[in-house]
Amino acid sequence: MRRETATRHCRRAALLLLVGLLAAGAGCSRRLMLSPAMFHGTAADPFAELPADQRKTGAAVFYATDRNGNLGGAGQDYGVERGDALMLGRVDIEIGADRGLDWDGLIQRTVGPRGTARPVLTFAPADEFGPLLTTAPPRVVRRETANGQDPEALQVQFMPRRDPGRAAFRFADALNAEMAATGHAELYVYVHGYFNSFDDALETTASLHHYNGRRGAVIAFSWPSASNLFDYLEDRESAQFAVSDLRQLLIFLADHTDAQRINLVAHSMGCFLTSNAMRELRLLGFEQSPHEIQTRFKIDHVVFVAPDIDADVLQKRYFREGFHHVARRLTLYTSPEDQALLWATRLLYGITRAGSITGDYLSDNQKLWLRAHPEVTFVDITGQKTVGLGHAHHTDNPGVASDLLLMLAHDLEPAERGLVLLPDVPIWGFPKGYEEAVQQIAEREYPLRENVEVTQRP
Repeated sequence: MRRETATRHCRRAALLLLVGLLAAGAGCSRRLMLSPAMFHGTAADPFAELPADQRKTGAAVFYATDRNGNLGGAGQDYGVERGDALMLGRVDIEIGADRGLDWDGLIQRTVGPRGTARPVLTFAPADEFGPLLTTAPPRVVRRETANGQDPEALQVQFMPRRDPGRAAFRFADALNAEMAATGHAELYVYVHGYFNSFDDALETTASLHHYNGRRGAVIAFSWPSASNLFDYLEDRESAQFAVSDLRQLLIFLADHTDAQRINLVAHSMGCFLTSNAMRELRLLGFEQSPHEIQTRFKIDHVVFVAPDIDADVLQKRYFREGFHHVARRLTLYTSPEDQALLWATRLLYGITRAGSITGDYLSDNQKLWLRAHPEVTFVDITGQKTVGLGHAHHTDNPGVASDLLLMLAHDLEPAERGLVLLPDVPIWGFPKGYEEAVQQIAEREYPLRENVEVTQRP
């Protein structure tokens, strides 16, 4: 009994430390993410391919959420409770409205020198289209079955929803129009992590979309993560709750939009959710080859940032069952210095999280497996500083953000993005002098802005 009590006290202490760290890094203002290192003091132009009529301070972020709605009420448009179906919609976002920025002013704030003040994001009220009906509860059909014994007897049937519904097709039409307007038939789906609100998901999605040159259309998949710092374990249950909704969304996007490529970026506990959805897609097509299933679902890049997944489960349940076959490329960013995952490990009985592993963790067979599967890439970010907890590498680490965007926008291999293989392990890392190297890569891969004075170089 004493040992059980002590264990509970240790777990609670770990949770207190974890949430304390998270609270210390939390903020209430909505701003564009830190500028990627590859744009610091360079002439690289991520917006060169953006049509002239799309060069404006406003941007559209589409969303899919199974949170309960609060449209028109006080606070955020969607809360923390679980909804009955996946709701689809759009939020228009203004960038830099607090400073009255025009497009040229926004570009200066976006790709200007390091330390430039980050523009504020202003959200319009959500424009909800309606539910994806394939995620809604079954339709209940009651029929009278009068007979001699019981003339009032009823036959009740529960009919699964097979038609996506009008709202879903309106959503697809809007996505198609956005992709056509930007000239890129690409969709990007962002899946947030623990202790993230609906607006948190919009903020990150808008930032990644902006720095990705506003290619194609973006969707924030926002599952019902709680707003309470102490609800880490409850959030894991809610992530499981949302798995089938993400799976149904991805099937709908593949079947009913003009997207040629569907890319997913997941963070922290969102990786746990996404990996389960990918596993279910693989099981749906278990007789198909990797090429056939990728053609079926159109999933190109899948990126896991600081994945909060049991490292052993990742190997045994997901990789062995071929969940990675659903995507053409799977990339995982890890860091042994991620404080949030270190405390999550302590909270979860000392079980190592996939986002913390390094080459030392891998067995010889695991190293051989990675060498035989170059479509799966582990990137150890050691040496690249992530602001705060060292957890949100995609938004708070200018080096990792550069690598991520070069991969998504230009489909470059790790070596082409300036990464190097670490000694004796099939894991990629960031070399010394990476920032200068990635700036040169950016000026090679992106068109250059004219009449730009380079003010800062390492």
